[in-house]
Amino acid sequence: MTPDLIWKALFLGLLNAAPIGPVGLMCLKKNVEPHRLPGMMAGAGMAAAYAIISFCVLFGLNGIGQWLNDYKIVCQLLAGAALIVIGWRGLKKERSSVQTRPCPKSLVGDFSQSFAMTLLNPVPFASFAFILTSFDIVRGELDLFTDLIFAGFVFAGTLLFWAVANQILHWLKHWSAESHCRWITRGSSVALIVFGAVIFLKGALDQSLL
Repeated sequence: MTPDLIWKALFLGLLNAAPIGPVGLMCLKKNVEPHRLPGMMAGAGMAAAYAIISFCVLFGLNGIGQWLNDYKIVCQLLAGAALIVIGWRGLKKERSSVQTRPCPKSLVGDFSQSFAMTLLNPVPFASFAFILTSFDIVRGELDLFTDLIFAGFVFAGTLLFWAVANQILHWLKHWSAESHCRWITRGSSVALIVFGAVIFLKGALDQSLL
């Protein structure tokens, strides 16, 4: 495992962690909460899923991506419904003035939500395959050990992104008006509901066309 490959794995993790999709928005919403652990657990769930995806792409486990593509409609319906529920719960929680400390059960839920939503999505498989091949990140055949190390640094890169984002948002909560964080929470929750509705309706439309 060369230093060049390590930097590329870290960059790949950082690049894909950007909160531009529904899972990224979900992680962003968690990182705005008063306590820091829910956001870190959500980021860790995304990082773990990205590590598995990158390993599968490098190792040539195309069957997993093909299976997800075959059951794309089911995944769309489940993911859409889940995003709507998560967004609605975020709005409901945002209106509540009572803030409680996160319990271990809720932290496991934060991790598993982002992990499942990321892993059960064929898009990251396609994007990782595109980036690894088109940008010539990996040259030649890699052995199993190198694949695992590469996946580990992808995990580290994604987790680093959310650790920095978590710290920045934590500072903002101390130095800026509380209403700013409320608007971020409210906006990300509404965006999740919109994302979920679009994904669910797309799945329902694809199902009706079969």
